[in-house]
Formats: sequence, C-alpha cells, structure tokens
Amino acid sequence: MVVTKLSGRVAIRLLAAAVFIGGVAAAAAPAEAAEKELMLGVIGNSKDMVQPYTSTDSASAASLYRQVYDGLATFDAKGAVVMRLAEAMTPNATLDVWTVKLRPNVKRHDGKPFTADDVIESVKYMMDEKNNYIYSSRINFVDPNKIKKIDDLTIEFTLKRPYGLFPNGFADPASKMRGLAADGSSIGTGPFVVDSFTPGQEARLSKFNDYWGDKPGFDKLRIISFRDQQAVTNALRGGQIDIAYSVPYTDVPGLTKDPKLKTVVSDNILYPFLAFRVDTEPFKDKRVREAFKLVADRQQMVDNAFGSQATIGNDFLGNSTACPPPPVAQRTQDIAKAKQLLAEASKSNIKVELVTDGAYAGMMELAQLYAQQAAQAGISVKVRRLDPAAFLNRWREWPFVVSLQGDVYETAAQSALNPNGSENVTHFDDAEFNALTNRLVVTSDVAEQCKLIAQMQAIEYDRSGDIVAAFPKNITVYRDTVSGLKPDLFGRTPVTYAGVTVNK
Repeated sequence: MVVTKLSGRVAIRLLAAAVFIGGVAAAAAPAEAAEKELMLGVIGNSKDMVQPYTSTDSASAASLYRQVYDGLATFDAKGAVVMRLAEAMTPNATLDVWTVKLRPNVKRHDGKPFTADDVIESVKYMMDEKNNYIYSSRINFVDPNKIKKIDDLTIEFTLKRPYGLFPNGFADPASKMRGLAADGSSIGTGPFVVDSFTPGQEARLSKFNDYWGDKPGFDKLRIISFRDQQAVTNALRGGQIDIAYSVPYTDVPGLTKDPKLKTVVSDNILYPFLAFRVDTEPFKDKRVREAFKLVADRQQMVDNAFGSQATIGNDFLGNSTACPPPPVAQRTQDIAKAKQLLAEASKSNIKVELVTDGAYAGMMELAQLYAQQAAQAGISVKVRRLDPAAFLNRWREWPFVVSLQGDVYETAAQSALNPNGSENVTHFDDAEFNALTNRLVVTSDVAEQCKLIAQMQAIEYDRSGDIVAAFPKNITVYRDTVSGLKPDLFGRTPVTYAGVTVNK
C-alpha cells in the first residue's frame, strides 16, 4: 500500500529486488528540472512504518527515521551527548528529578510549533505497555505518571529511581520525538518530509525548508530498498544510487578501483556478533558456551569477513567506551580445548542452526566463517538466512543468531545484557552483572564508572552468550557526484546530510 503525503519517524536494523520503482533513470518533469535528488540504497523491510515507535530495527527504517524525526538529544560523531530538540537537561541534587528545556522556534512538518505537549505525548506513548514498544527500556527510568509540563518549552521528569545517564537515554536513536496530527498520524521535525512511502520498496522525501537545524544541500531524497547486499553493490556500480548504506567488506577493494566511487572510513560502534541463548540447550552449560567461543578464529574473521578493516574483539561488548578493557586474556582459537569442554559436558557432535537476515555488511561472511571453524571441533552449524521481516518477527526467540550492537557501553549493558533489556537476545540474567549495572547508572564519577565497566566486561567474557569476534570499521561507498559526507562513530555517515550536496 502506498501512503501519500505522510508526516512523520527511529531505530539501530534493516524486498524489493534490484528493480527501481517508478524508473530511477526516468527524466524529471520540466518543473522539477532544477531540483537535486540524492538516492540512497539500503536493504529493505516490508514491515517498516513511517510512525517511529515500532519494533522494526531495520536499516531501511533507521534511514527513514533519521530524516523525519529528531530526538531531545543525540550522540555526536565522536560519541559525546549533545542537545537537539532540548536546549538543556538539568538534574536535582539527588538525580531523580530532571528538568528539560526545549529549543524555541522549532516547527513541526505541519507548521505548528514543537512544544512540551509533543514531548509528553511521545514519552507516554513509548512507555505505555499496550503499545508494545520494546525500546521503551532505553528510558524506563522515567515515571510516565509524573511528567509535568511547566510551560510550553519546559518539562519536569520525576524518575522511578536516581539516574545519572538521563541524557544518554534520550540521545538514543530509539527515543525520537513526534507530534500528532488530528487524524492520529505522526508528524516529524526533521530535515525531510515524507512525500510517499511503500514498505520494502522506497520512500520519497522533500527537504523541509523550515527545519531548525543544519540543512541538506539538495532538495529530494529517495530511499530505495533492495533484497540483499549484492543488489545494493550492483546498483552503486551501475549508477542507480548515489550512496550505499552498506556494502560487503569483500566488495570494497573492487569498488574503490572505480574512479567514480569514493569512500569515507571511520571507527564504528555498530558491529555484528554471534549470540546464543544461555537459557536453552545446549548453551545452558557454561562449558558449551566457552567451547563455542574457543572455536572462533578471530583473525581470520577480521581478514576474511571484514576485509582486514576491523580490530579483534574479545567476547565482550566494548569498543564504545573510553574506559580501559578488563584484565582478561585475549581469547584465541583452541580447538583441542573446545573438544575437551564439549566432551566433559557430554555435548560432542552438537548440531545447531545459526540464523541471520544478512542485512548488514559482514553478517553473512561472519556466519559462514564461524560454521567452517566450528566444524573443526565437531560442531555442525547450519547457517540459515531469512528475509528481514521474518527474522525480526521472532527477535529474541532464535537460539543462535547473528546480532547487532550499536550503542555506547552504558546503554548496551542495559539493553543487551540485563534481563529486561529489549535487545537481550541471549536471555542473559546474571545477578552480579545486574547489581553492577545498577551501581553504574547512579554514579557520575568517571573513575568509578570505569572500574564498574571493567568488572562487567569481565563477567561478559566469562559467562555471557556473546561471541564478539571483531569490531569492523564503517565504510561508506558513494558516487563522486556527492560531497560533504563525514566520518561518524555510530555508522550514520550514509544518512547524515547536513551540508551534503549532489552535483548531477
């Protein structure tokens, strides 16, 4: 179904084949000849929506929401929290009441001012259990019944508990703000307005001339959906798109030989990793978990899955903190030890299925390499690739998956490793880890935070269901007609368009 003239939306994942709806190469109408259009290629999801509070964590949805909605705060390109729709967030002495002052003169896409009423509606909708917005866990420290409007630009939040990371929760991309139209549809405040949207195929957007922030240097944006990474690569080579949201790392060397293609390379906290449920067989046994970690040849994964554009991981979430790593040994492949542990657990000759949608660069390569490596220890791993919608429909149900992380550590610890976390695909529930997390969020002392994080990462390394093999670089490949893309720690280079121009 095509919805026209929509106003409205977040989130850190994901048929359209390589068919370009409406004819990508078609000539523009004479009245639009002077308008500049940028075309972004991304793996699509037929379950995407324009309204921002869905549980579809897809690359296509994230690309759309980035253009249509703003948050109260965000993380800048280097990882620091900066204000957006909010001008300031100020706590009381005990960190359990925060006052948010909004930026004045922000317009919604319908021309109305963005006010405290919009913030209160957005937060209450996110936190209402009947709306089933799983990312509400990012702001679950807020008491939705104790949000108070002081005036049109000021909101007072009374929290359920003292919480020193209040700005981080509202900087999370899942915590986007919206307005509501009379018909109940979502209205954004972002740099683009949605003209038309067909899930799994394309979104067409126009620049919002009254946008409060830094504007893009082009008039139209077209987000085109594809079935897989290779289709995106082919479209980039053929000139049907200007920017690829991501491409397989193994394709980068060949693409960079084309003089009309350029790259932006940056550090990246967005990375795929392997995750198994610690509450299901055979992973309930800690010896099996360690064996699965020991079969991974991390250097081979860096070289082959990520084209050497990565650093080695050590089975804890952790390239998104300035704190030093925990004092644990670098885990390396040890097939003999893995076999021994499996024998001790009476779990030799295990057969498991590793599920992925392959929606991000390196995912399929990582899964296939791991299957080859695990076979050396007698573990049979069958890699199963699903359509993004089918995969995400059972998110947190699969026993063994290729997962994705893209949060700063303080957020990742709560969302991916605490029992009520929306992204806890491993169902990890460790009393010692949970207690450390609770201490982390109520201290503002940096040295104490680092001490706690080191202890938490050591527990992950020893007991969690995560195999974090590598931290890949973010590589955005684009055509030379595009100028102004910048490195970004959060992998947002292909969808951040302030000051970006198109010349074609």
